[in-house]
Amino acid sequence: MGRVTAMAFALAVLVGAAEAQAAANVGEAAPEITAQYWLNTPPLSLQALRGKIAVVEFWATWCGPCRASIPHLIEIHKKYSGKGVVIVSLTDEPRSKVEPFAKQMGMVYPVGGGSQAGSLYGVTGIPHAFIVDPSGKIAWAGHPMAGLDAALESQLTKTPPVLVSPKAKAAAVEALDLAEKALKEGKFAEASAQLAKATDVDDEEVRNRSAAVRAALGEAATKALAEAETQLEAKQYYEASEALRKVPALFPGSDQARQAEKKLADLTADADIRSAIEKARGEREAQALMERIRQEEGGKEPAVILKGLEHVATKYPDTPAGKEAAARAEAMRNDKQLMARINEANAEKECKGWLSLARNYIQAGLPEKAEPYLRNVVEKYGRTEHAAEAQKMLKEIGRE
Repeated sequence: MGRVTAMAFALAVLVGAAEAQAAANVGEAAPEITAQYWLNTPPLSLQALRGKIAVVEFWATWCGPCRASIPHLIEIHKKYSGKGVVIVSLTDEPRSKVEPFAKQMGMVYPVGGGSQAGSLYGVTGIPHAFIVDPSGKIAWAGHPMAGLDAALESQLTKTPPVLVSPKAKAAAVEALDLAEKALKEGKFAEASAQLAKATDVDDEEVRNRSAAVRAALGEAATKALAEAETQLEAKQYYEASEALRKVPALFPGSDQARQAEKKLADLTADADIRSAIEKARGEREAQALMERIRQEEGGKEPAVILKGLEHVATKYPDTPAGKEAAARAEAMRNDKQLMARINEANAEKECKGWLSLARNYIQAGLPEKAEPYLRNVVEKYGRTEHAAEAQKMLKEIGRE
C-alpha cells in the first residue's frame, strides 16, 4: 500500500470511528439538546421534557427535503401535541435566516437555532428525526416522512407520556390569572414573572392563555421601543434609557429585549450622553427622596427628617433637590429650640439603648460587660433620671 493511500485509509478509519462514537443509537440515552435561540417556546432541554415523548428533528432552510417535511411535521404537531408529544426542530443556522423562514412556513412547533447538537447525534444527512421516549432514551430514528407516524403511534402505546398533573395545571392557571391581572394594571414585569411559572405545563388551555399573555407583553415591549425611539429623536436621553431598560424586564429573552439592550449599549457608549443620563437620574432620585420627606413631615420625628435631608444633600449636592435639602437642613440646625428637642430625643433613645444592654448583661451574669454602658449614661447624661438609674444599677452590681 502506498504512503498516500495508507494515510488516506488511516484518516478514513479515524473519521469513521469518530462518527460511530458520536452517533446516537436506538436504545441509548439521547444526547442533550442545545440552541443559541428558540422560536415558539422558552429554552428547551430533554431533561425538562422527561415524561413526554420528544421528536428531535434536524433540518435547514436550504434543504429541499426538509422544506417538504415541514407541512407533515405541522400536522403531527396538531395531532399529537395534546397527547404529550413535543416536536423540537434544530438547525445550526442564524436567527436572521430561520425566523422569517419559520413564520413563512407556519412552523408553530418549537424551533431551536444556532444548534450544534447534530454532531452529538451523529447526523450526516438531513432531514433526520429521533423519537426520544419519556425516560430520555432514543426509541426510533429516521427520515420524518418515512415511518415517523407509525413509530409515534407505537411509542404512545408502549410508553404513554405523563400528562400534566391537576396540581401542576392548577398552579399554572393561578400564575396566568395573576399575569393577566398584572397586564390590566400595567405591571408588565410582574406579568412576565408570572408567565414564566406556567411555561413548563404542557396543556392546551395553559398554552393558549400563555400565548395571549406573551402577545400582550410583545405589544407592550414594542410600544416601549417606539417610545424610546421618539425620545432619542428629541434627545431626551434619560427618558429613552429608562424606556429601553424597561423592555428586557417586561419581556425577557424577546427580540424586543435584544433590540433594547443593543440600543442602550450604543447609547451609553457615548461618554457625554452617559454623563447626561447619570445627571438626570441623580436629579430624579433626589427629587423623589425630597417628595417622600415632604410627605413624612408631621408624622416623623424632626431628627428623622433632618437625617433624611442631610442624606439627600450629601448624596446629590449638585442637584436642585440636593441644594434644597442642604438649605432646609441648615435652617433646622440653626433653630436652637428645635435642635434642643432633637438632642433631647436622641439622648432619650441613646440612654434607653445603653440601659437595655446593661440589663441584658446583668441578667446573663456578666456585670463586667454592663458596667461600661452604665458609666456612659452617667458621664454623658449626669443630670438626668437615666443617669440616676444607671448609678443605682452600678451600686447593685457592686461597681460603685
